[in-house]
Amino acid sequence: MSSSNSTKAVVFALSGNVFITIIKFIAAFFTKSASMSAEAIHSSADCLNQVFLLIGNKRTQKDNDEKHPFGYGREEFFWGFIVAILLFFGGAAYSFYEGVHKLANPEPVQHITWALIVLGISIIIEGKTFLIAYKEMKKTSKGSLMKAIKKSVDINLIVILLEDAAALVGLVVAFVCTLLATIYPIFDGIGSLLVGATLCYVSYALVNELRQLIIGESMPRKDRARIKEIVGDFDIVTHVNRIKTMTMGRNNYLLLLSVNAEDFIRVFRVEDAVEEMKKDIMTEFPQVTEIFIEISEQ
Repeated sequence: MSSSNSTKAVVFALSGNVFITIIKFIAAFFTKSASMSAEAIHSSADCLNQVFLLIGNKRTQKDNDEKHPFGYGREEFFWGFIVAILLFFGGAAYSFYEGVHKLANPEPVQHITWALIVLGISIIIEGKTFLIAYKEMKKTSKGSLMKAIKKSVDINLIVILLEDAAALVGLVVAFVCTLLATIYPIFDGIGSLLVGATLCYVSYALVNELRQLIIGESMPRKDRARIKEIVGDFDIVTHVNRIKTMTMGRNNYLLLLSVNAEDFIRVFRVEDAVEEMKKDIMTEFPQVTEIFIEISEQ
């Protein structure tokens, strides 16, 4: 996954959410709908979230320096964590507040037709944004969406996918509850509470994924097994002792290897073999940008 493709998904999501936020606030003002108000705040939080993602993406491109010899790639995880917190406090908390308020003081939704039109347009735009991020994610991973998210270390796409999934669920809930509120006004408050619950779940899922990335998530097991095969094919290697990997940011891994070599092997052969190992590994796994190999005699 290239940085440009990931950034494209964020920029497209930001553009769509700015438009959605404006029309939602206008609709919320005229309809007095709690579900619509919750959706408007949710979209506002999404806009700010995407700005944070762009800031994180920009900062990860800083060159390595003495204080940060492995670069700034993991700073992206920090900004992603800020997004998760904002998603909870900026979206879920307000949705719960509006829901409880409307349950205590139910009022009929006004201008129902305009509210449904706005929600319908929002569903189309959010669906398009979700599909773009989904296609970018599927370029690098097969299988189910959740499996692709767990495997990926591209926090930009992870956030966009989870945000848009939550937005689509929230919009459908708001659409249905707005219709029901024309008969039973209490459903307006229920819709707001359901939107809040959806955002809580997504915020938790995002925080949990970021926790693993910040700690230092490893490469997938099959990739580590393949690296072991590459190294084991060298004549001088008698045994591969340890393989440790850790993500240093989007498509950027640190690799530590410990291998046993033949006894009494000449130094120049070891040096040549180590360079060949690094070359072969980086050719097949370009995301491995730092490799350290420890050679021990058998």
